[in-house]
Amino acid sequence: MRKRISKEKRRVQFQRRMFMFTFLALPILSFLIFYVYANFNSIVMAFQRPGYEGQADRWSMENFIRVKELFTGDGAGGELLLALLNTLSLWAAGMLIGLPLSVLACYFFYVKLPGTKLFRAVMYLPQIITSSALVVLFKYAVGQGGPLDMVMSAAGQEYVNPLTSQPAAMLTIIFYCVSFGFGTNIIVLGSAMNSINKEMIEAARVDGCTWSKELTKIILPTIWPTVSTIIILSTAGILGSTGPILAFTKGEAGTMTLSFYIYRLVSGVGTGVTDLNLASAIGITMTLVSLPLVFMVKRVVYGKEER
Repeated sequence: MRKRISKEKRRVQFQRRMFMFTFLALPILSFLIFYVYANFNSIVMAFQRPGYEGQADRWSMENFIRVKELFTGDGAGGELLLALLNTLSLWAAGMLIGLPLSVLACYFFYVKLPGTKLFRAVMYLPQIITSSALVVLFKYAVGQGGPLDMVMSAAGQEYVNPLTSQPAAMLTIIFYCVSFGFGTNIIVLGSAMNSINKEMIEAARVDGCTWSKELTKIILPTIWPTVSTIIILSTAGILGSTGPILAFTKGEAGTMTLSFYIYRLVSGVGTGVTDLNLASAIGITMTLVSLPLVFMVKRVVYGKEER
């Protein structure tokens, strides 16, 4: 009897596993091809250089030597170093300006101030419009013949497109990214605030709690798990932070970022020259720098774990 039950149990377990495997087979196959194989191939390419005159690729550390030279040397090295600074600037703007403004905006939505519905619609509007159309509209607004140009011309001033000069071009892109990047954070943070116990807020207001203390002493600590997750995820992609560089400037006027630099090496846009091996080496270097940084930030935002 026990043997029969054991066989029946094994048969049920086998059917359950086959059922799960049937649904997971395609995602697992996609993961193996587009993540494991693609990244493994990239790692291998980082340690190779193309052979000369049809010869096989040769193993070499030349790519990493070139990465070092690009950061510390002259000429193109200045471009790659500028790309790093621009990347960090975009990340810092999102964390130090975009995230606090998102928290503040969500708090205004939470307390339902007058005009909240209109303001919320305006904040969500850039998420409804396609990014390509939004870029075109913004480029027209700041470009020659646009509204800003008309205002300056009417005032008797000469107008210069900020996307054509340095550092105005990078500052303009940072302004664009911060201004139209509230959507996701507002949805996530707004959901976290709406889950706060209303009675706790009402009790604090009865005790005379001001709006600033309510935000900093009650709401922010309560939604801190959500805020900390946003910070950690953003830090994980710190060296991959990039704006719509291709749509705006194609890396010209001092707007190069690390992600677009790798894209240019892979696609050859603007130069017609590709170097997949160097792009792989830069990507690995970015990963080696980002990984310990993520663990450091995780320890800071989560604090010491209790055991």
